[in-house]
Parts: sequence; C-alpha cells; structure tokens
Amino acid sequence: MITRQRLLNLLALLCLALIIVHGGARASAQSLGISPAFVDAKVKSGATYIKDYTITNNSGVRLRVRCSTGDYWYDEQTNARVDGRPGTFPHSASSWVQFSPAELIVEPHGAAVMKAVISVPQAASGGFYTLPIFDIQAADSSGGATREGTASASMSVNFRGLLMLSTIGNSEYNVEIMSGHVASPTPAAPLKILLNVRNRSTAHVNLRGQFAVLNATGGFAGRGKIDEQRFMPGQRNELGAAWANDLAPGRYTAIVTLTYERAGLEPASLAYEMTFEVK
Repeated sequence: MITRQRLLNLLALLCLALIIVHGGARASAQSLGISPAFVDAKVKSGATYIKDYTITNNSGVRLRVRCSTGDYWYDEQTNARVDGRPGTFPHSASSWVQFSPAELIVEPHGAAVMKAVISVPQAASGGFYTLPIFDIQAADSSGGATREGTASASMSVNFRGLLMLSTIGNSEYNVEIMSGHVASPTPAAPLKILLNVRNRSTAHVNLRGQFAVLNATGGFAGRGKIDEQRFMPGQRNELGAAWANDLAPGRYTAIVTLTYERAGLEPASLAYEMTFEVK
C-alpha cells in the first residue's frame, strides 16, 4: 500500500518515463535515464564483449529494472522498423546477449549499472542486431485492495534500445545506386536530389555524402550535403537531399558522392552523375 503522496510521485514518474520512451533517454532532462540507448559496434567472430548500461533514477521512487532482448529488422515493402521475439528475424543477435544482473533495484536519486555480456559465435559473419529491452516498474507499488486513507497503484515502462554489431574481417560490402533523379528548383520549391539505393552487403551501412552542381561548361555552381541514413543488409530505399540555392536557366550536372565505413576495412565511396535543366 502507498500513500496518496506516493501515488502522485508514481504518476509523475510515469508521465516523465513515457516522454523518455518516445524521445530518448536523457538523464539530465528527465527523472529516468538509460545510457547508451544506441550502440553500433565492430566485433570479432568468436570473441566476448561487455557493454555497460547505466540506469539513472532522479525521482523519489525506487525502481525495479528487468532486462531482456528482442529482434530488430525492417519491412521489405515499407522499410518501416519491425520488432519481434528473439530469433524471429534474419541476422538476429538476441541470443548472443546475457544481462548481468538480469534484474536490479535503482534507489531514488541513484544509479546502477547493468552489464550486457555479448558472445559472438565463431561462425558469425556480417551484421547482427538486437533490441535491449528494459522493463521498469516502481519497486514498492502494488495493485491490490486499498484501505482507508491509502491508495494502490502500479506502473510499468518499457524502453527499447538498439544494439548493432558488424563482424570485422568477414563482412562483405556492396552498395549500389540503382537510379537517380533531380527535381529542378522552382520559385516555390528547392532543388531536390533523390537516389534509389540498395545495400547488397551482409552488414548494415550508414551512408552520408555530398553533391556538387556544375553548369553546362563544367563550371562550379554550388554544393550541398546528404545527411546520413542507415541501410540494413539487403535493404533498398530512397536517399534524398534538398538544396535551396538559386540557379540561372540552363543545363546542369549534379555529381553525388556517397561514403560509408566498413568493419575492418577502409571507408568506401561511390559516385553518381545526373543531368537536369532549369527553365
């Protein structure tokens, strides 16, 4: 049983925690923080790694945290993120991760560390993925009957991180720009570059890049940036950028250069050219 004030504390914590679930775990701004929320690591086949997750509790409520894993992948038709049970999707690393301890208590205005022990199989090759799942409850809450002058409540928050692993030395990389298109600028819209990209690699890649715009005589007319975007193994998706500078009427060429890192190898790059006309 908990008092009315205790109930108000629990409800306030729940509201803050829900903000964290949708907006990321930031201990400095909210009452509950989990760090790191995202891990992208290069690993060796047959090796064991330990990753520390810090749970910070800035509230006045004792928290019970239980950890598990789930699968992470993407829908091949919509490219939307898909979550599943451990071992459901290709490239699952869920069975590789064991938490120590699997459950702990975080005291009010305190912090605790939960270790993820990652055992990479000897035969692992390519990219592998899992969701560290943190189920968080008020340790002293209950859902039973109430007595006069007291209240009963329970809360549960589910936070999911992302653990991405690429094996060093045996991941294969092959990224292709299948096609591209430039939408010429108008008085109402900027120039837009749209690329159809496919990642035929056995691991994920984080593509980023830049483009240069040349006029009909090869003179430099401007440049722009292409923000980083992740492509999972086998994924085909669009990669785009907008450029708001003015161009005089005429024919132009956009030269795009994309780069990405490779586990155990030097970064790779690829280029693509597209012509367009401004009327």
